[in-house]
Amino acid sequence: MNEEKETIQHEENEKQKVSVFREYIELILEVVIFVFFINAFLLQTYVIPSASMEDTMLIGDHLFVDKVAYSQSLGALDRFFLPQHPIERGMIVTFSGPYEINKGMEPKNLVKRVIALPGDTLRVDRNLVYVNGKLINEPYKVFKDRPPMGVFPPDDPFYWHSEFPRQFRDSVVDTPNGKAFKVPVGYYFCMGDNRNYSFDSRAWGPVPAQYIIGKPWRVYWSFESTSYEYLTPGFLHKVKDFFKTIANFFTKTRWKRTFKKY
Repeated sequence: MNEEKETIQHEENEKQKVSVFREYIELILEVVIFVFFINAFLLQTYVIPSASMEDTMLIGDHLFVDKVAYSQSLGALDRFFLPQHPIERGMIVTFSGPYEINKGMEPKNLVKRVIALPGDTLRVDRNLVYVNGKLINEPYKVFKDRPPMGVFPPDDPFYWHSEFPRQFRDSVVDTPNGKAFKVPVGYYFCMGDNRNYSFDSRAWGPVPAQYIIGKPWRVYWSFESTSYEYLTPGFLHKVKDFFKTIANFFTKTRWKRTFKKY
């Protein structure tokens, strides 16, 4: 009799262990699915690897990107429940880099500021930007260490024949203020705030609307770093950088930038 009770108790204990194990597995799967859903449809993480958006964004800023804000694929019902924002001049956007896509390479995700909208005419004269013939106010822009760059559109015909994407070479128009670039319909002209350190629409053309991923939302962590640490390839470098980050986590974390909203 005692042996039967022990057997029954043992079987019940085994069932409880299996049940607890199954609950843990189901919980892990639910978390993974939830994180995948968030990353695929709502939020995406991104780290600033260069100085092109200083002083607005710093190297080592880790961001949450709102993938819904500018989405081109949501239906009417989705837009009703999920807040949408039309892209306006001066907004910051994340997007897949046109330069790599045009070259048939794996695209990088970039962060820049929208300077001109579809149909706008744009002219850059060193540190001044004119949109539709009017000088725009840009309190966010900086020029660090280097003198301001030249004009855009450039007067050098070699530039148009060898550097700029072919499909936009006919977008230069004459205006009362000189030659200007007219942004094609369905495109946005984007530039970095740190103008002389930014590889942007002045080099690879305007950004197609469908390349835009979303809107930077908040900084969830900011770590004092250099471009070398983020852009140097290689597994060994990544491992070394990982341990270096752990060792300096408290001293190099920019605590005041945590949860900064854009």
